[in-house]
Amino acid sequence: MTSADLETILARHGAIEDDPHAATSPPLYQTATFGQSRADGFDAFDYTRTDNPTRAALESLLADLEGAPHALTYASGMAAIASVLRLARPGERVLCGRDLYGGTQRFLHRYLEGVEAEHVDLARSEDGRCPALEAALAEGGARLVLVETPSNPRLDVTCLRSVCRSAHAAGALVVVDGTAATPWLQRPLEHGVDVVLHSATKGLSGHGDVTAGIVATRDAALFTELAARRNAEGNALAPFEAWLLLRGVRTLGVRVERAQETALEIARWLESREGVTAVHYPGLASHPGHAVHASQADGAGVLVSFRAESAERARRACEDTRRFTTAVSFGGVASSISIPHHMSHASVPPGAAPPPEPELVRLSIGLESAADLIADLDAALGPPSDRSPEAETLSAATVSLHA
Repeated sequence: MTSADLETILARHGAIEDDPHAATSPPLYQTATFGQSRADGFDAFDYTRTDNPTRAALESLLADLEGAPHALTYASGMAAIASVLRLARPGERVLCGRDLYGGTQRFLHRYLEGVEAEHVDLARSEDGRCPALEAALAEGGARLVLVETPSNPRLDVTCLRSVCRSAHAAGALVVVDGTAATPWLQRPLEHGVDVVLHSATKGLSGHGDVTAGIVATRDAALFTELAARRNAEGNALAPFEAWLLLRGVRTLGVRVERAQETALEIARWLESREGVTAVHYPGLASHPGHAVHASQADGAGVLVSFRAESAERARRACEDTRRFTTAVSFGGVASSISIPHHMSHASVPPGAAPPPEPELVRLSIGLESAADLIADLDAALGPPSDRSPEAETLSAATVSLHA
């Protein structure tokens, strides 16, 4: 699918079929139930927990973006992740990469009862295989292989074709969390993946006013099973949030293209900045996954992470910025900064993959001026500012609350 195709889909799609008024902006059907034309059956819509015209229009648009016939939206990204992970039954295994969102790891290791979750090295060898993954698959019982690429927060890159080749040979499904890339940049189903999911709270919405998740697949049987479970569990996206997301996603392309230009500029600047010991961004030629990412994605995205020379310097860099909001989410029009160790990954339980180091800082680049953001980071990464004991105590309490 070309960028021109995606541009047209975003600009023209999303209308509600059979709308008697032909509204050019999809209307909000803020209703719990729908009147029926007969008493012995149902019309197209009967109850919003099952389906809703606004949500259906959103799902049709998202399915087209992913190149899939089927998409489902959920009340949050974690609701989408949990629904897919529950495809694994007690006694089965879920194999996953070593860098995953903290909430995903919490669910895998604390709430997916009876299912073994194992973190494996998904690196590809020179012959295109994934040796560690194949060894884990050979032990049997693997139902799902879960991948984030680029991963959150280290921005590791995994070769989707190689993982699919290994997993499918062993009878396992491949699930990709594509939140960091969004379908504007990467469409995993085109590379053989079975299910792709997103926290639509992030880049798909882009405005920080929606909590939502999506799942897309080409497998009709999987879609039917997931849809039935969503109806039974009642975790579908509500109409108003569907309407907000439908509005926000229409600007996905222009937002991502603009923000990732700045992200690359900031990543290059960080590589030469004193006090920064490593920069993670797949758009950099120095990134070990640069070539693989370029082969399966159309851009490097808006996330940049870097390692400061100490945990204290990382904390002060985060707290001293003025044009970045300290926040756990990403992908919005306003730039944000966080220390995943203390924030998005503070809930990683014992036995899961090692959490990000406290020196690691994650940036989400928005639509501000690149020069302004670089100047802000430069000042924040400078000599540590003087702080009173009261300020230090308040800072520690804030970190504790986020954890």
